Amino acid sequence: MDGMGVGVAPVRYSVETRWLHWSCAWLIGAQFVLGEAMHRVPRALHGPIVSVHLSLGVLLAALFVTRVAWRVTGGRAIRFAAGTGLAGRAAPLVHGGLYLMLGVEIALGYLARWSGGNPVEAFGAVIRSPFGPMSRETHHLFGSAHGWLAWAIIVLAGGHGAAALYHARVARDGVLRRMWA
Repeated sequence: MDGMGVGVAPVRYSVETRWLHWSCAWLIGAQFVLGEAMHRVPRALHGPIVSVHLSLGVLLAALFVTRVAWRVTGGRAIRFAAGTGLAGRAAPLVHGGLYLMLGVEIALGYLARWSGGNPVEAFGAVIRSPFGPMSRETHHLFGSAHGWLAWAIIVLAGGHGAAALYHARVARDGVLRRMWA
């Protein structure tokens, strides 16, 4: 038994699953740093940081859609019974929460940009709003929600990372090894 309530678990997830996971993780971290930095840098740096944030945001949206499609079509290589106790119940909730929050965060990013009357410009391509003009209050609401949800994602992802380290260093059950490259 591997401590997860099943026989011998596979050694690791597929290359595609690991690539999607770590690409999204790094992009989320970069997006958070850029999002926080854009409001704290000199005016001359604000525009270039926003440009990179928007481009990486569109890339993250594409990876997110790919990752969701990969997950729902059975692309994940490892399926095992959930562990018992709190950890076994918490893991699917945390993963589901991260997927849900990230999807909403991406949508809020687009809405925050469009509600301010600006297109989303990514890698030179322009994505115009499909919506009509929005009020200043609506723009502020989308922007604020986007910022607060980013913090919530970082906190939950930090807990997710801490749990992975717990599995690696304390439980020594191979959970982190299966997702590591």
